[in-house]
Amino acid sequence: MVSLHIKLIFNGYVVFYCAAIILPNICICSLFSMPSSDQFSKDPGTFPVATNGESFPWRELRLPNVVIPLHYDLFVHPNLTSLDFVASEKIEVLVRDATQFIILHSKDLEIMNVTLHSEEDLRYRKPGKKLNVLNYPAHQQIALLVPEKLLADLKYYVAIDFQAKLADGFEGFYKSTYRTLGGETRTIAVTDFEPTEARMAFPCFDEPLFKANFSIKIRRESRHIALSNMPKVKTIELEGGLLEDHFETTVKMSTYLVAYIVCDFKSVSGTSSSGVKVSIYASPDKWSQTHYALEASLKLLDFYENYFDINYPLPKLGRFKFHIVIFIVTYRMCFDFPPSYVI
Repeated sequence: MVSLHIKLIFNGYVVFYCAAIILPNICICSLFSMPSSDQFSKDPGTFPVATNGESFPWRELRLPNVVIPLHYDLFVHPNLTSLDFVASEKIEVLVRDATQFIILHSKDLEIMNVTLHSEEDLRYRKPGKKLNVLNYPAHQQIALLVPEKLLADLKYYVAIDFQAKLADGFEGFYKSTYRTLGGETRTIAVTDFEPTEARMAFPCFDEPLFKANFSIKIRRESRHIALSNMPKVKTIELEGGLLEDHFETTVKMSTYLVAYIVCDFKSVSGTSSSGVKVSIYASPDKWSQTHYALEASLKLLDFYENYFDINYPLPKLGRFKFHIVIFIVTYRMCFDFPPSYVI
């Protein structure tokens, strides 16, 4: 009899433990579960409303991980007179689970055209399928609705044409100015994407988890230069006196590390003992102040490579300066401008 009572008490404790510990965890996990495309098709009324009045197929602040980016082919043409830019991109994505939409980040961008190509389309040169775009500004997201379900474990290519104004602040792809010794105000176009502002420059999977490679092309006037994360491969001359710079493909990285600039700065360069090209960029009036910065940069890069026993991972290191000549080498790629800008 005593053992029976002990057994009942033990069983009661187990039931209490399950009710008090396990069940709440199950409930909490269910709160963070991601809705699927099937859920949207069954009950679209539970989802938010896009700007055109249709149901937006995603209700979470974080992007779904059903579709992941592999490579961005990005083209940008800023106009430093009208202070806007036109751009296009082709994103190679991998579909991990079948879905009928792709969710991307986009903020203050005018999407003009979106097409989808499968690998078969590209192989046989078939025209892409035009996609409908839904915009949900509250989460800075757009939804690309595909006519037929994307199949799991296949690659697709999303081509997007878009345009926007150069931003007024210090985020995204923005305009900045400096004054020459003669009193002239000049404009340059600069990026600052950290932590979540790449979406202001191009539609993207703007979360650190979604890493990809980037191939960047920048069109500019001949009086300007263009720079990005990687060394320039070639420059193509176009009609109307325009030039188009093509840069090497980056290492796999998050969107907030992408950087590019169009300006009229001048530079001085040197090579570290490990073969890394180091450049210091400054406005023409400040170019005479760059040589000390270059000398210090080369010494600091050598010091930190020896100290940490880790070589700098990229083929070049650049620094932009307006007035302050300070150089700090770090082993993460960061882009902080103004007063300094690293690429």
